[in-house]
Formats: sequence, structure tokens, C-alpha cells
Amino acid sequence: MPGPISGLIPAPHTPFHPDGSLNLDAVALQAELFRECGLPGVFACGSTGEWPMLTLDERRRTAERWREVGGDSLKVVIHVGGYCQADSIALARHAREIGVAAVSSVAPGYHKPTTIEELIEFWVPVAAAAAPVPFYIYDIPAMTGVSVPMSEVIRNAKPRMPNLVGLKFTNTDFVELQELIQLDGGAYDVLLGYDECYLGGLALGITGSVGSTYNFSTPVYRRVEAAFAKGDFDTARRAQKLAIDMLKTLKEFGLPAAQKAVMAMLGVDCGPSRLPLRNLPLEERVRLWERLSSMDVFPRPLRKPE
Repeated sequence: MPGPISGLIPAPHTPFHPDGSLNLDAVALQAELFRECGLPGVFACGSTGEWPMLTLDERRRTAERWREVGGDSLKVVIHVGGYCQADSIALARHAREIGVAAVSSVAPGYHKPTTIEELIEFWVPVAAAAAPVPFYIYDIPAMTGVSVPMSEVIRNAKPRMPNLVGLKFTNTDFVELQELIQLDGGAYDVLLGYDECYLGGLALGITGSVGSTYNFSTPVYRRVEAAFAKGDFDTARRAQKLAIDMLKTLKEFGLPAAQKAVMAMLGVDCGPSRLPLRNLPLEERVRLWERLSSMDVFPRPLRKPE
């Protein structure tokens, strides 16, 4: 495949101090956990990284820190998308200058493009600013409200975006997923963005997956992956079901807040989330720990919140 990333790729949280300011020292702790889990890279400054609540300067500084900490052992993909094309161009240029492995961008989701051509026109100069760094489209219609066939976008965009190598497909349209995987004889990296559907994606032939729960529960997805590779589909399904049970529990408490709470239980405190996202009070974090601590999905024992 033409792109630089494959396998399980965590979408890291942007760490903050208790007062809400950036805590870039914590990135080293995140990277340490990812290396411990054998993860090959990160997809930073994306949805899990709370990109809409970051200033341009904070996005640049976060990208720089990940590039510094990632070194040669963690490939760093930086999300540069947003509502302002000029800002995305500037972030893409910055990402290229600091030497990231790839750049990605969502569709603008406030004043939305109404045609495929309008969407491509938004992305062309963003990809050009990143070139020759590989560019990944980031399809997440549940958040952007932009829902068009990405296979048609790629067919029409590739002649104008030579560094387009694939997409992050955070979408449950598995008919379109099959179309993307087979597009031009499998010419593009197709990275699934729904952790709940990882096993289904493997069955269809995805090259990798980018997800928020890969931050803290890599072992259960490794079991899915290993069992699938052996043709032990019963074991693969059981492991995927366990991952889904974990996700259901997290969602009961509010997914973004619960995920950051779990990171702290693993000794990697990423701090609070920024408004309008909520944070869990201590009593809820303790209840979450009680629900999760016996689940065999984590790389380290979960510490009870205090």
C-alpha cells in the first residue's frame, strides 16, 4: 500500500493541566504507554484530541511535541482540518516543515460543501501545502454532517491531489467501505475509524484502524487481530464483543470524559477536557473503575481514583 501507516493507531488525547492549559509534558507519558503496547504511530490533534477547542498555536505546539516525542519509533499523523481553509493550509504547511509522517483533514462542517467538487476544492490546497507528505482524507459524517461517497471523492480528487494516499473512514457504511478497499485495485490505505467494528473491517480488508480506545485497551484488539489471522473466528468474535462491552460502559459515563479518566487510571493523566465536554467527578470515576477494573482489556492494572 502507498501510505505510511497501518495497524492499530491510537488517536491520542490532548493533555491539559487542571486549569485547562496545555500540558505537553504528558505527551511523553502517552508515548511511553503506546511504545509499551507496541503501537506504530499516532493520529494526533483529531476528534479525540479535541481539535475544535484548540487554538492554532496550540495545534502547532501539540504537533511539534508529538513529532519530538515520537522520534523514529512512532509515526506521527497530524490532523489539520477545520472550518477555515487558510488555517488548514497553514497547519498543513507547518506539519510538513516539522517532518510528520502524514497529514489528514476533515471536511468543513459548519458551512458545508454541497457537492463533491466543492469538497475537493476545499482539500486541494490543503494537500498541496503538505506535499510531498502523504495526505489522508478524514471522513466522519456524524460530526461534520458532510455525507458523500468517499470513493467518488477519491476518484475525482486524485488527479489534483497527487499525495492523496487514503482515508480515515469513521463511517459505518460498510458497502462504501468495500468500495474504498477495492478502489483502483486496492491502491489506497483505508483506515477504519470505528473501534466497535474492527473485526468487521479486518474481514473486509482494511489496512489499519485509527481509534480512541486504542489509547488504553490495545491488548483486546491484539487478540481480535491474532485470532482473525489464525482463522479462529469464535475467539476473534469474543474478543471484539469484550471491546464492545467496554465501549458501552464508557459511553454510559460519557465517552470523552470516561476515556480520559481511564488514561489517568493507567498512570497517564491527560487532565480535564475543555468545554463544552464534561468531566467526571470523583464519585463517577470510582464507579467507572468498579465497572472496568475486572475487564481483561488493559495493558496495566487500573488504579482506583482517589
